[in-house]
Amino acid sequence: MQDVNSSENTHGSYEKANPYKYGCIMYMHLANYGATQISLVVGMSLFTVKYTIKRVDETGSPEPRKGSGRPRKIDERTERHLVQIVSFITEEQLYVEYMP
Repeated sequence: MQDVNSSENTHGSYEKANPYKYGCIMYMHLANYGATQISLVVGMSLFTVKYTIKRVDETGSPEPRKGSGRPRKIDERTERHLVQIVSFITEEQLYVEYMP
C-alpha cells in the first residue's frame, strides 16, 4: 500500500511540474505512448498530460503561459511607506478618530 505522503507516483495529486517532466511528456507522446501510460510513468494527472500536449500543439512550448493578471495599484515603495505610517497608529487611536 502506498503512503499518502510518499513521493512515488503521485498520480492525480497536485505537484508543480519541472521542465524535465514536460520534456518527458512530449518525448513519450512523440513515441506514440498513450496519455494514460504517460500519466502513470511521469506521475502527473491525466488532465495535466493531455493539457500539456494540447498546449504544445497550440503554442509550441510545453511551459505554462504567464498569467495576464491585473497590474498593481501601488508600487512597492508606496506600499512600504503605507506600512510604516499604519504601524504607528494604535487601535485606540483609530477607534477614537473614526468611531462616533
